[in-house]
Amino acid sequence: LTDLPGELLELILCCDVLGAADIGRVSCTCRRLREACQPRGKVWRERFRLRWPSLLKYYSHSDSVIWLEEYKARHNAGLEAQRIVASFSKRFFSEHVPCDGFSDIETLGCPSHFFEDELMCILNMEGR
Repeated sequence: LTDLPGELLELILCCDVLGAADIGRVSCTCRRLREACQPRGKVWRERFRLRWPSLLKYYSHSDSVIWLEEYKARHNAGLEAQRIVASFSKRFFSEHVPCDGFSDIETLGCPSHFFEDELMCILNMEGR
């Protein structure tokens, strides 16, 4: 892999059969591959686009985005949203919903569109 031209290497790393964990593992192997998988680069942008295509509308091409950090933030927001939604039936089974019942959502510390996107994913899951 390290002998391939940079453009070809980037195309291989942007392939949709590779996951984020695969890219992380590849980037740990040597300096050349770590540079190909740089956090601001095309590889992590493509990972983000493949996983959450509807979120790209929130970014402009002129933004200097650290795509690896955005990927991690969106992934963590999804995990937190799933945890919160799983706790709803226990907390809100009664007819009375407490005033501070949704305070954990308001204090997530991530962009609201990340949480909204995960809620849409949960609603659109098969079997739900």
